[in-house]
Amino acid sequence: MRIVLHMLAGVWLTWRMARREADFEERSRIRRAWYDRALWIAGVRFRIHGEPPRRPSLVVSNHVSWLDIPLIGAALDPCFLSKAEIARWPVIGWLARQHDTRFIERGAHQASAHVEAMQAGLDEGRHFVVFPEGTTSRGEFVRRFHPRLFAAVTGTRHPVQPVALAYERAPDGAVPVSYSGGDRLIPNVWRLLCRRETRVDLHFLAPLEVADQDRRSLADGAREAIVRVLDLPLEPPAGRESDRSPA
Repeated sequence: MRIVLHMLAGVWLTWRMARREADFEERSRIRRAWYDRALWIAGVRFRIHGEPPRRPSLVVSNHVSWLDIPLIGAALDPCFLSKAEIARWPVIGWLARQHDTRFIERGAHQASAHVEAMQAGLDEGRHFVVFPEGTTSRGEFVRRFHPRLFAAVTGTRHPVQPVALAYERAPDGAVPVSYSGGDRLIPNVWRLLCRRETRVDLHFLAPLEVADQDRRSLADGAREAIVRVLDLPLEPPAGRESDRSPA
């Protein structure tokens, strides 16, 4: 019930900010506080390690759960790129659209348009968050980072900011609150809410200066930095290549 009330409060605050045409600083403060409160209600306790970026940055992270978004949102208030399916989710999709999320259609060859939108946002002083694995895993490994979206910063002054999301793991190495494979959103949320507490560490790693690096080098460098902190294998364990996220 507290989660539902908090979601309704988010809808009301978003509508109110739009009506009053609140400035960016106010909107940013309210968004971060809303994310933080939502995580607290859900029993998610997180710690931030390292220094969040001050310069507009392309923020890249490993991808384990839908929780990745509010966690990074509470720390940074960035813009997100998301799969188009999320735009159709009740309430959440509307909130995402109102808060500058850009949606990517699968197979629609829109990569260049989204790269241009990201570049414009970075030039305006916003952070952009992407999950270069393209889908989630159980948290036992970090997939190969696709270099396509790193084109948004190649040839610019904007750095790449790797973020390692370290969820508490089960004895088998999997993350109990991961959202992958055949998972569905409502049962996954219920599983999270049934836990007494879920702990996550956000590691803001050393930024990668773009300089003369190409997008493949940036993708590999960011992934290697994240894997090193999480102490995970570079390649999926045997039999896990087929994991795919439903959203």
